[in-house]
Formats: sequence, C-alpha cells, structure tokens
Amino acid sequence: MPLVRYPHARILVFCKAPQAGKVKTRLAKSVGETIATTVHEHLARHCLQQVVDFAVAPVELWCAPSTGHDFFQYCGAELGIPLKQQTGNDLGQRMQHAINETLCDQAPVVLIGTDCPALTADYLYSAFSAASENKTVIVPAEDGGYVLLGMNTLQSKLFVDIPWGTSQVYAETMERVTGEVEVLMPLWDVDYVADLRRLRAARDDMPLDEEFRAYLEKLDLS
Repeated sequence: MPLVRYPHARILVFCKAPQAGKVKTRLAKSVGETIATTVHEHLARHCLQQVVDFAVAPVELWCAPSTGHDFFQYCGAELGIPLKQQTGNDLGQRMQHAINETLCDQAPVVLIGTDCPALTADYLYSAFSAASENKTVIVPAEDGGYVLLGMNTLQSKLFVDIPWGTSQVYAETMERVTGEVEVLMPLWDVDYVADLRRLRAARDDMPLDEEFRAYLEKLDLS
C-alpha cells in the first residue's frame, strides 16, 4: 500500500459478499438477481481500488457475512488490505462496532460503503480534515441516506434505532449529532435501475476499469 496522507487514520469500507439475493435487492427487482449481484461486485472492486489508489489513509475492508468469502480473500490479497469481520444484529450495530474497534488516540475514522462510484479523493481529504478538528462529517446521499460518515469520537446514538435502508436515515442521523458537524455536498449511489442508467451515461467521465465499463455498455436497461 502506498504512503498515505493520514497514516494513523482509517477508511473503513463496509461491503457484503456478492451473493445473489443478498445484495442490491432493490436493483434486482428491475434487472434480476444475476445482474444486480454482478453490478455489486464491480462497484465494490471499483471502490476498493479507488480508495487504495487515493492514498488518503489506510484502508480496512469490513466484510459480511464472513471474511472467508472468496471475493474478500481475493480483494485482500490483490490490494494488500486487511479484512475485518462485521459484527452485530443490524447495520447500526455493525457500524458502531467497527468504528469503536478502530478509533484510537483521537485519530479519525471515515466509514463508507461501496455503492457510490462518484466518491472522489477530495471528499475523503475534506472528511479527514473535518474529523481531525473534532467534527462529525457526513456526505448525504441524494436518496435520503448517506454515503460517508466520519468522526474521531464515537457517537453511539447515531447507530441506534435508525430506519436503515429508508429515505429518513440522513435526517434521523442529523437530529442526533452532537457537537460540530460538517456536511459535504450530496452524492448519489446505485440502488435502483435509474441509478444504473445514470452510471452508464457517466461511465466515460469516471475512472471505471475497462471490464466494468464494457459490462455497463452491454446491459439492456430499457
């Protein structure tokens, strides 16, 4: 892994194994489970490669349901990143556990998923800059969730009784934040077929690998 700007901080990438029927279920209703699962895998690989190449902070891959899945083993070996096991009964518990396990000596932590191909290095630099100043930082998603959450002090109430997977996640989270908060410009993630069309239309403006770009080009999204 290359030298990074924030060596004591961490980027926590939350990811599910690419298992049909377990990922991208909203997208699957329009395009089928096979395509949805393949899109999920491409997005995850793109995200991981990008955050490693950005060299902003060390990256950890937080895996569900198990670090032993072949996809995670491949990513860990190929990119030289440690694999961590997600633990908890819901997304909030899993996120809280990961952040709590990682925070140390006030070094900031930024948690992201793999659904937002528009995330850039500038967002990560801004997030770590804000979190280093004891701010909670969040990047809203256009659908009402969020695509990034950063902090250097655990705020447990941000992870309890949140209606995960709904358009209320960002609003509920903002109501519970204490202290200073920095909200960066919203981004979009890929959850529905309209998002997939948007990604395909923007593919030449994004650093997607050739395999992913070719896959998007051949999809029938009519």
